[in-house]
Formats: sequence, structure tokens, C-alpha cells
Amino acid sequence: MISKLILILLSVKKTLSEKNYNYYELSLQKWCTKDYQIHGLWPQYNSSYYPTYCKNVTYHQPKGELLNELNKYWNSCDNTLWEHEWKKHGSCIQYQNNISENDYFNNTVQLLIKNKNLINQCNQNSDNCILSCFDLDYNNIDC
Repeated sequence: MISKLILILLSVKKTLSEKNYNYYELSLQKWCTKDYQIHGLWPQYNSSYYPTYCKNVTYHQPKGELLNELNKYWNSCDNTLWEHEWKKHGSCIQYQNNISENDYFNNTVQLLIKNKNLINQCNQNSDNCILSCFDLDYNNIDC
């Protein structure tokens, strides 16, 4: 019985990893700041399943204005978050939509700026918040 359940779960995971994701979640956190900052932009199949590490990507330290924006809106706490988010989630957006690393970071920052008014919906007693969900064209949708 248990082995049959494991086979079913493995087939579901394999099926999910082979299909395209449907929308994005913009996740915020306040792990190392008192205010919410970007945690990441996450592609989602549904509220419970999401793709990760879809392809091998290289991380390049952001520079110039992008670096300034990331420091303002996406505090990395320990200088590993940006690389982690790019490799874990950005790689899947690149895989499906051929988006660059810079575009991943820029689009995510712009989504926060455009939707900053939604932060008051976050539970201020929690360190984590899904600010909003977005369709694949970055329009707000219900989560």
C-alpha cells in the first residue's frame, strides 16, 4: 500500500514538473528588516505546487541602478538570497519564458512598487506574506 502511494506521488511530481506553470506569487518577508521586503517572485502550478531549479543558470551580481533597487526593495540579509531566488525560481521563469536574470529582478521590483498599497493586507505579526498573485502577463489575479 505504501509503495503504491509513493509511486502515485512520484508520478504526480513528474507530471507537474513537465507542465507549464500558471501564475506567479510575489512573496514578501521581514526576516532582517522591520518592514516587508521582497522574498521572491515564484512561478506556481497551483497554491500547493510550484516548479524549482528548472534549468542550470549562472548568477551574476546585479550592478548599477538594478543593484540600488534591489538593496532598497529586496534586502538580501546575508548576500545569498538573490542568487538563491534566481536559481530556484527565476530559472523556471527563464525556462518557460526565456527571461534574463536582470529582467527577473527588474520585473519583481516593479511588481512590488506597483502593488505596494497591498502591503497593509499582510499580517503584520507574520514575517512572511504573499502580497499578490499575477497572471503570466503580470496582471493581478486572485490567489
